[in-house]
Amino acid sequence: MISWNDYWKTYSTSKAEKWLILERNKILQKYFNIIEGNEKSVIEIGCGFGSNISLLKETLPNCNCFALDNSIEAVNLVKQRIPNTVLADASDTKFDNETFDLVYSSGLMEHFRDEKPLIDEWKRILKPNGIMVTFIPARFSLWQLYQIMHFGNWQHGYEKSYTQKMLIDLFLSNNWKIIDIIGIDPFSMNGFAMKLFNISFQPIWKKSFLKSGYTELCIITKK
Repeated sequence: MISWNDYWKTYSTSKAEKWLILERNKILQKYFNIIEGNEKSVIEIGCGFGSNISLLKETLPNCNCFALDNSIEAVNLVKQRIPNTVLADASDTKFDNETFDLVYSSGLMEHFRDEKPLIDEWKRILKPNGIMVTFIPARFSLWQLYQIMHFGNWQHGYEKSYTQKMLIDLFLSNNWKIIDIIGIDPFSMNGFAMKLFNISFQPIWKKSFLKSGYTELCIITKK
């Protein structure tokens, strides 16, 4: 298993990943804009390379942006673009209660066997009328097949995928209100083609006939 510090030292963004970042950004902007208020605070938990929080800062003038990661390499990297980047644990952020209008994560929750400490902490730092968004791997896709083919030697250690039912059960059992669940990139076909040919394009295949047959699922919730 590669350490996250080593991973972020050598990370580069492919064209397929850039497209996925833009798809996430559309969702984040949509829900950011429906939150009431003028000056609104947003935090990305487990920011990694900081692609989406940097994009939000560029495109939303009334967005007070924060980022958090437990990798010092990631924090030092993102701090150059997002000054309010802190080194902390995702389940113990040290922020005050009800600090943020929008709390989100991408590619984080699936690395935890027990998600409850994470989402309890995110609820604590979320304002009463705020929104929480998280992007996680869906159960049925080429990405999951690729991971299975590593036969337990996945470079990022423990990682699971989710069905829509798993997400619904998880958040309802922890007293969240579910606004929506969205699928991104059906069966990973669009992203696979982009990676294979190192190109970016507008997908022609946007829907899956399986509820959990996407590269990622995105769940949007409130307290």
